[in-house]
Amino acid sequence: MSTKHLRFGALFILGGWLLPATASAHGVLGDRFFPATITSDDPFAADELALPTITHFNHETDYDFDYSKSIFPGFALGIGVGYVDAKPPDDTAATGFGNFHISPALELFRDAKDEFIVSAGVDWEVGGTGSKAVADSRSTYTPTLKYGKGFGDLPDSVAFLRPLAITGTVGYAIPDSSNSKSIEWGGAVEYSLLYLQNNVRDQGLSNFVAHLTPIVEYAFSSPVQAGGGGTTGTINPGIIWSGQVEQFAIEAMIPVNHDSGGSIGVIAQLHFYIDDMFPQSLGRPIFGGKT
Repeated sequence: MSTKHLRFGALFILGGWLLPATASAHGVLGDRFFPATITSDDPFAADELALPTITHFNHETDYDFDYSKSIFPGFALGIGVGYVDAKPPDDTAATGFGNFHISPALELFRDAKDEFIVSAGVDWEVGGTGSKAVADSRSTYTPTLKYGKGFGDLPDSVAFLRPLAITGTVGYAIPDSSNSKSIEWGGAVEYSLLYLQNNVRDQGLSNFVAHLTPIVEYAFSSPVQAGGGGTTGTINPGIIWSGQVEQFAIEAMIPVNHDSGGSIGVIAQLHFYIDDMFPQSLGRPIFGGKT
């Protein structure tokens, strides 16, 4: 990792100490609960565990682990690693662990009334920490802005659109190599049946159905240098079921063009809200948490 990247990371973490936003329960803004998304990062800095996330796409199956720990309210540090099982039809099969990822995240602004949040994050893919068969020996560094917005403030004439919410991310990937820099952008459009039931009109939904969130995620990569190729990515329709401390999500992965893939894939995730599971211990920020 270059000195420039380390310097930026130090400044980012220092900024987190000085300018944290006030945080509350995971994914909650006012009356709105934002479920954890699985293709694009959500904008919340929280205590959470994704174990596992399983992706099957483009003749490759990935098994990923991600853990995020709050350091103080509004600032969390995430780590992640995955196991890759690649079986390309015209090439040699390869398996092994991918590179570690280190991801600090800082909430910059929250507005519970308008159900709006903005945060900043950095993702380091730490080159050389994974298997040579499947992982890059060089690091990639991606500073990212993230946001979330619920539409509970819409007028009564369109009350049934109030359960809608969006999240999004925009990042700039900088590899420690000759590979092209790229814009990494994605997000989600979601419709909360729980919000519909509790905040718009009681639909008589069962407890299980009321905790479902239909969702469409998208994730794209757009090289910014000549010769880097065109935009690739997927659109991922699916559904999320959210309980008090756990969540299960499954989505199809539909490539947007030929360069993105030749067939539809699938991604599924079992997710745990550590801040709700262990609010007085593992789920509490290390510094500044309530006693």
